[in-house]
Amino acid sequence: MDYRKLLHIPQKCASRLVNHHLSWLGIAACLPLLGTATAFAVANGAKETLPEQVRQQQVIERLALPEFHFADSQTRYWRDEAVKRGDTVARVLNRLGVRDNEARAFLYTSPVAKDLLKLKVGATLTVQTNDAGELFGLRFLQDDDNGEQLLVALEKRDGKWQASADPVAAESVETVRSITLKRGAAAELAAARVPADIRNQLSEVFSDQFELSSLKTGDRINLVYETMVYAGTSIASGNLLAVSIERAGKLHQAFYFAHDSESGAYYDSEGKPVKKGFSRQPVASARISSGFGLRMHPILRSLRMHSGIDYAASAGTPIVAPADGELVKVARENGYGNVVMIRHNAKLTTLYAHMRGFGKGIQAGGKVKAGDVIGYVGSTGRSTGAHLHFEVRVNDQPVDPATNALPTLGLSKTQLAQFDAKKQVLSARLDLLQNIPVNVAQID
Repeated sequence: MDYRKLLHIPQKCASRLVNHHLSWLGIAACLPLLGTATAFAVANGAKETLPEQVRQQQVIERLALPEFHFADSQTRYWRDEAVKRGDTVARVLNRLGVRDNEARAFLYTSPVAKDLLKLKVGATLTVQTNDAGELFGLRFLQDDDNGEQLLVALEKRDGKWQASADPVAAESVETVRSITLKRGAAAELAAARVPADIRNQLSEVFSDQFELSSLKTGDRINLVYETMVYAGTSIASGNLLAVSIERAGKLHQAFYFAHDSESGAYYDSEGKPVKKGFSRQPVASARISSGFGLRMHPILRSLRMHSGIDYAASAGTPIVAPADGELVKVARENGYGNVVMIRHNAKLTTLYAHMRGFGKGIQAGGKVKAGDVIGYVGSTGRSTGAHLHFEVRVNDQPVDPATNALPTLGLSKTQLAQFDAKKQVLSARLDLLQNIPVNVAQID
């Protein structure tokens, strides 16, 4: 036997295996198995196991909300709500979440219910309530169609509701606001909760120099004004005491100075009048007997918001137009008596009431010039005696005639010294506001 032939057998088999195409396919098919075996060996060598897969399942269920019960809250607080068009007291209370049936019954059966249901758009109802919607008090200023606003107060005393219009002791506190404009001045002032009458006063203070609407983004307004407070709640605004406006890098300032207990005007930092006013006053050389703002009503003996000023003058004294304008009303009314209203421009009107009679040719729709006689002092309507009730309205909102329309008086040396002392105090407040880099909206 030739053993050398046996040695060539393995070589021939290997050669055939390498050269045959099916052999390579077999080797390729075995590679995954070899990899799995290797991975298994490594895993066993490291003594680790793969984590079990987490099974996810979405479950949706409808759950019933727990029944809500108001807590027996004893905490009372006051809330202000502006009267909107079409509002009644019931609607305002619903909006505030008041659910006091006893209070509602009283509102509709009380002798003052008739007045309560006559709410003026823009007026403010101040309501005392708690978290449970129980009502404890309600206050508001109500118009009486005679240039007056009566403070009506409803309170729950000893478990019983009582309504009154009795005299109350209101106090004056200073309120501050500081606003850097990012949009129009009117919108910013409203957003900062500056009262409408203060906004109207402000629009007139510098009207001889510029319009408030001309202020641009980045301009700044600082205000100090009076707020009338009764029992911890604001019920009305008083005078705008001081204002500084930074407009296009220039600073404009004005300070209120009272000439007497009934009237005053605005002056700059040097004591010079900021506003000229009309060329004359309605009644020549007459004394202002009752000023603008809160006062005691002489007939009703209750706290009233006086929306104009009264001139003390004898019956028959001529009343003249203080500036040119158009006669928009010449009529007889219950509260005002004989009344004339003059429109001087798009936003400014004046009103004259309690006149004994009208001047010659004075009719609605006519024109008047400054100095024309429009009527005569009398005591018609709701009046205690002969006098002229004079109002100035800006955008139909009453403002103080002494600061917005009447001729501004110069200050004597004595008055100038008094003005400087008050100006220093108010200037310090304005300077403080000016140095605060954010808007300031004081909680009154």
